[in-house]
Amino acid sequence: MSKIPPTYSELEFQNQQYKEQLLKLKEEVNLLRKSFLPKENYYKDRFYRITENVNDVVYRLVLPELRYEYVSPQSMELFGYEPEAFYKTPLLIRRIVHPSYFKPFIKNWRALLRGEAPEYYEIKIIKRNGEERWIQQKNLIIRDTEGVAVAIEGIVTDITTRKQTEEALVKSEVQKKAILNTLPHYAWLKDCEGRYLSVNESFAQSLNRTVEEIIGKSDYDLYPDRVAQRYREEDLKIICTKKQLFFEEKVNESWFETFKAPIFDTAGEVIGITGISLEISKRKRSEEEIRNYSEKLAVQNVKLKLINDELKASKEKAEESDKLKSAFLANMSHEIRTPMNAILGFATLIRNRVLSDEKRKQYVDLINTNCRQLLHIITDIIDISKIEADQISIFNKNFNLNKMLSDLYESNMHQLELQRKEIELHFKPGLKDRESAVFTDKVRLEQIMTNLLSNAIKFTDEGSIEFGYYVNKRKDISFYVKDTGIGLSEDEQKIVFDRFRQASTSFSKLYGGTGLGLSISKGLAEKLGGFIWVESKKNEGSTFYFNIPYKPGVDLDRPSEIDYKDDYNWRGKTILIAEDEDVNYNLLETILVPTGAKIYRATNGLEAIDRCEADLTIDLVLMDIKLPNMNGFEATRHIKSKRKNLPIIAQTAYAMSTDEESCLKAGCDDYIAKPLRIDDLLKKVNKYLTWQEEQIRMNTSRTHQAQLDL
Repeated sequence: MSKIPPTYSELEFQNQQYKEQLLKLKEEVNLLRKSFLPKENYYKDRFYRITENVNDVVYRLVLPELRYEYVSPQSMELFGYEPEAFYKTPLLIRRIVHPSYFKPFIKNWRALLRGEAPEYYEIKIIKRNGEERWIQQKNLIIRDTEGVAVAIEGIVTDITTRKQTEEALVKSEVQKKAILNTLPHYAWLKDCEGRYLSVNESFAQSLNRTVEEIIGKSDYDLYPDRVAQRYREEDLKIICTKKQLFFEEKVNESWFETFKAPIFDTAGEVIGITGISLEISKRKRSEEEIRNYSEKLAVQNVKLKLINDELKASKEKAEESDKLKSAFLANMSHEIRTPMNAILGFATLIRNRVLSDEKRKQYVDLINTNCRQLLHIITDIIDISKIEADQISIFNKNFNLNKMLSDLYESNMHQLELQRKEIELHFKPGLKDRESAVFTDKVRLEQIMTNLLSNAIKFTDEGSIEFGYYVNKRKDISFYVKDTGIGLSEDEQKIVFDRFRQASTSFSKLYGGTGLGLSISKGLAEKLGGFIWVESKKNEGSTFYFNIPYKPGVDLDRPSEIDYKDDYNWRGKTILIAEDEDVNYNLLETILVPTGAKIYRATNGLEAIDRCEADLTIDLVLMDIKLPNMNGFEATRHIKSKRKNLPIIAQTAYAMSTDEESCLKAGCDDYIAKPLRIDDLLKKVNKYLTWQEEQIRMNTSRTHQAQLDL
């Protein structure tokens, strides 16, 4: 049988004995110092008798000769070497110290010479026969009248048994704790005053607390007074009777089987109470079913009625869903035809009538506005379909959160509506700009915030709107959009995130929209690892919140944004447009020709590669992704393998969130989605042309400096 490790009380008693022995040895070492005074032989004889009757090794090392003046005979038992071995070879200790403790050993001796070493020092050694042992060293520097260190006196104690006992005890406690934490039972340990000394994880979770929050508290801190008083009475009964308790109890709707017992010390006195409790609700339910077996038919009839009620409710819900979808399709027809009517109507007016420049500009702006509205509707329909099919892809990347939200705040997307309603918009960041880099899906996060802001502006006629974020205690980022709009009733709050719901509300015609924005936001928030909710009161406004995990990011070293200008001067620059569709090429050519840049065209990927390799004057490539013969991804990889610093901007009509990731992986420097926004296109081209000029200037400067150095 394995030896049972001693308890903490036994260890404490052993440690006290060690301390008393060391104190006596210290007194005897003081006698050793006097061995060099008058009556030298008397003190030496007495010292030798003392050291030969203790289990520890006593020594004196003379400095600076590094010579052992005395080593007690116990060195043979502890180290496996006679004292003479130390006299002949003072550095023998280097062979004894365990290799993994040699550097700390040397460091401790150096600290000892500086007077900074701790009173006791523990290391592992290897005896002459290869056996590993633990020792505790007590050293003392002996100085002369001028304060110079002349010797080191020390006592070495074998503490192997104590270390093994401590390790066994710690291992035993860890194993017991691990076992308790894996059990579904609730386990605890209290002192006689009713304070919790230890609990397992299941117990802590049952109270929605951590183990650390429970330790040191009593039942009165954790339960209602009535329950706590009952638990205290049970504990007192155990303490007084010194007997165990076993009982079943019902707590709320759950049944528990509980066992409590006293804990005794070595004298047989109660020093605490331990308990373990197991939920037996399933067993009690089984017993209840057995007792009620005679009523089974009646219960089955009740269940059948419940099933019929559920089927009826499901039928009504399906009918309601059909009505909602029908209303949604009718609303979509209206929402799509309205901007299409404006687009076709104003386009016809521009073609067939002679208009002033002001009228022509006004009609073009209206066409652009309605095109963006139509594109937003199409995007919503695609997104809700992908969410239903669980095909939404998340593309995480590093970006500055404050900058993204500031751009959203300063964008012209909602300015006209805000000015028309005279609503104030406020933005409150939760982190400083230099700390606001995050790693998540920027496109989807911006989409959620845009939907919530659009929703707030739509349903707010006066007052203000505030949006921002903060990092909560759970290390999530909590975003919010707060408005002073029409608000929501409790019933409306329950369904506000359902699909098609706006189509069935009484105010859908008044406010317009697809009714999909909040449902899309809910799906995207969950896809980002978070959730969304609303707090609102009717006619007092609403606050929409959503959480996502906070993953700190890093700022990327990319070319800074260049503000849009009405005119760009790119004379001397050459741009290659890789585009197979004539109408798309004509549009890009029309946009870029006024800048003065030289424009080339490639109609497929292979032609784009040949152009870039043959003409080194090409400064930038606008690369369509869907090209014949060879697509834009493959063409980009070939071009970048030969001309690494040639900027390539991808342009694609797919415009899914994963397309940007695919373009960047292929080697593209940036990405723009079709339909193109002229301002965005010009800004991006100017950004990389300007950045390229800066790189060329820096390389030229470095080359010139290198020539000067030569």
